[in-house]
Amino acid sequence: MSAHTLALTLAIAAGWLSFNTLVIVGYFFVCKKEALGLAAPDSFWLTVAGKRNKTPAVSPRAKPSPAPVKESMVTAEPTPSAELDSAPPPTLPPSASYSLFVIFDRPDVTLNQKIHALLQAWEAHYDATLQVYLASGVTPQNPIRVANAYPPGSMPVEEMFLDEANVLGGVSLIVEKPKRKRGFDKVQLGKLVELSEEFAALGGSILDEERQPASRKTFKNITGS
Repeated sequence: MSAHTLALTLAIAAGWLSFNTLVIVGYFFVCKKEALGLAAPDSFWLTVAGKRNKTPAVSPRAKPSPAPVKESMVTAEPTPSAELDSAPPPTLPPSASYSLFVIFDRPDVTLNQKIHALLQAWEAHYDATLQVYLASGVTPQNPIRVANAYPPGSMPVEEMFLDEANVLGGVSLIVEKPKRKRGFDKVQLGKLVELSEEFAALGGSILDEERQPASRKTFKNITGS
């Protein structure tokens, strides 16, 4: 055999071997994809197409109906009127002081003179800032304040106390409520009642903080005894 014939034979054999190898590799590659589920069977596209054709058409104006809600899951919110009905009535804050009022029967300059003398006897001094008289009593840090009660207004200074334009129709006596009714604080509350009684002895009547006639119960509630 010549060299030319031998080379041609080997070339044909190599091509045939390469072709068979390519066929075998392709066969195993396809089988492996099917085994792994990567290759879909021919009927797959027919099934999908059939399902698409069977899907009902939805009108663009149609709205899906809401799912029914269970009654147990619905909680009614209280209306404003219900909240107002159930709310407790507003209460006024408690007073921060004890107060008594003495209303005079016959106000005149003579009575003003007696009032002025009583204030001096209690060593009350005029406070220009508050425009009231302060009687120290037994607790100077919490004095008895004597103000004009009827009509409400400022008290006249000492040099104008006997002026007819400053005749007093009544006085109010005020003491701040102590945190605890004991010791000198309790005595000071007794002084409040005592001074109001001395003013009433000049010719007047004592009223409580609600402008009602004061009683022994009124005084007991103040002094605690």
